[in-house]
Amino acid sequence: MKFDQLTSSVREVCQAFVKGLGDILDANLHGVYMHGASVFPDSGPIQDIDCHVILAGPLGNRNKDTILRLHRDLAERFPPLGGELDAYFILYEDAINTHPPAHQLQPAIRDEAWALHCAHIRAGRYITLCGPSPKCIFPAPSWDEFSTALEQEVSFIEQNLQYPDYCVLNMCRIIRTVDERNPAVSKFSSGIWASGRFPEWKPLIDAAAASYLGRLTPDQAGFLEAGVESFIGFGTGLIREQPGHG
Repeated sequence: MKFDQLTSSVREVCQAFVKGLGDILDANLHGVYMHGASVFPDSGPIQDIDCHVILAGPLGNRNKDTILRLHRDLAERFPPLGGELDAYFILYEDAINTHPPAHQLQPAIRDEAWALHCAHIRAGRYITLCGPSPKCIFPAPSWDEFSTALEQEVSFIEQNLQYPDYCVLNMCRIIRTVDERNPAVSKFSSGIWASGRFPEWKPLIDAAAASYLGRLTPDQAGFLEAGVESFIGFGTGLIREQPGHG
């Protein structure tokens, strides 16, 4: 997908974000790369904007404060997507390695899905908002690194069952990734794939998709909440049985 194919609401947030970063960081801004659901044409409705901001050098405290103000400003100017901008700020020297990099705004946080994000970039599932080609930056992870990242994703799902639509569709994505050994797939399209692969789970997956589309009925909502834990257990067992995983 290209930038001009994004919805106007997504483009507005991205343009304001990059301009704001350029004003704040100047030469310390190496590049900004959008990934995630927004860049998949088959991903369904866009609920957030994911990107990596690559920095030439460390952030000073003043820059950190100004960037946080920029986030607050975008949330006020461009609701609701302006408040759903999930940007990882990482150093260039960390980005060229396969080890999960630290978030420069919040150093205690690391991008534990780094291997998956790198795979998306290298498969062309990105949009460059500014900077050089990201394929010269983001490395090619090994399958062991993918597996570790997927285990982190499964753990996150297990801890967030209060969001059953996200959990069901993300588990579909993980199952498909392991089955096809291809991390560069979207949650929404993976739900369609899993509905055909596991027809016994199709009603539950359809309910999760309906929730994402804003079409969830009360009956489906109850069905989804009651069935999410069983489906996650099914998916976890399935992927951990696959050769070379876990």
